[in-house]
Amino acid sequence: MVNKKMKKRAVSPVIATVLLIALVTAAAAIVFLVVIPMLNPSPQAIVIGAVGVTYDDISGNFTVIVTIQAQSADLTFNGTVTAAPTVAYLNPTTSQGYAIANGQTGQITIVGSFTSGETYNLNIYFTAGESTIFAITEIVPTAT
Repeated sequence: MVNKKMKKRAVSPVIATVLLIALVTAAAAIVFLVVIPMLNPSPQAIVIGAVGVTYDDISGNFTVIVTIQAQSADLTFNGTVTAAPTVAYLNPTTSQGYAIANGQTGQITIVGSFTSGETYNLNIYFTAGESTIFAITEIVPTAT
């Protein structure tokens, strides 16, 4: 039997300090990158309502005015509106870049060739910082 003395050595105090600092730095980075974004509310575009849906006898198009409230951030209308079901003509007349301040309301005007009596979902797109968000409203245009 071979008798060997086993030397038990601990990690040096300098290495232990460096390891502890690295561990604390990694934990702080995880908290900063994962937990902090969860605490910040995400920006929203809240539809207050479609305040006006009017029919133009001459063009045969409807004009829809939608009131939007910005929540948790300033919103900028990016000029994009989509409708489901799709329509042949859909034109937002509110200029691209129209801004709605946080907590304030603004109106987006849309002209489209909607069918009277049919239900449409309108998606209105905004930017808030680097995010793109949208508001959805439902309309049922009726020619009178």
